[in-house]
Amino acid sequence: MASRTALFTVAMIGAAALLAACSSTSGGGSSTTSTSTTSAAPSTSTQAPGPENNLETTPPTSSATEMSACADGQLVVSAQSMGAAMMHRGLRLTFALAPNTGVTACTLSGYPGVDTGTGGPVVHARRTPGSNGADPSQVVVVKTGAPAHAVVEASAMGPNGTECTNYSTLQITPPNVFQAQTLNFDLPGCELQVHPVTH
Repeated sequence: MASRTALFTVAMIGAAALLAACSSTSGGGSSTTSTSTTSAAPSTSTQAPGPENNLETTPPTSSATEMSACADGQLVVSAQSMGAAMMHRGLRLTFALAPNTGVTACTLSGYPGVDTGTGGPVVHARRTPGSNGADPSQVVVVKTGAPAHAVVEASAMGPNGTECTNYSTLQITPPNVFQAQTLNFDLPGCELQVHPVTH
């Protein structure tokens, strides 16, 4: 009886030892933790910055360099006689840049306003292209030393052969400007015509 019990005990011990040996050599994946890491390689791109990559691109400068139309206070108007015929008088207006305005150039186009002043009722000059074919849509650049000009024509005699009223002043308004300038100039005022500005 004792020997049978001893044999059973030895058998149990052997089985336990065999089970432990099998467990120690098992390749169970649940007990293994992966420590593998991947390092990103540094960028070696040498692409030059272009308009699509550079957020500080310079905006177009065409609008910044566009010349402005002449404004009030930027011009000085003067006049010179073009001579006199039997029934005709001519006057050449000059539109020059005013000094000390900081403006070096501006543009004019179209017809100046010409109205009679002292001497009689107001007469407005009629706007006509003139015999020189001046184009009222032409844009004239007024620069220092390069003024614009316009011609005024006046009739010395009325339609019935009567003598015209002589005016001693004229009110001249440059094209697209609001302030008129007074010129002291003798001119008959039966009929006035003004032509577009040119060089």
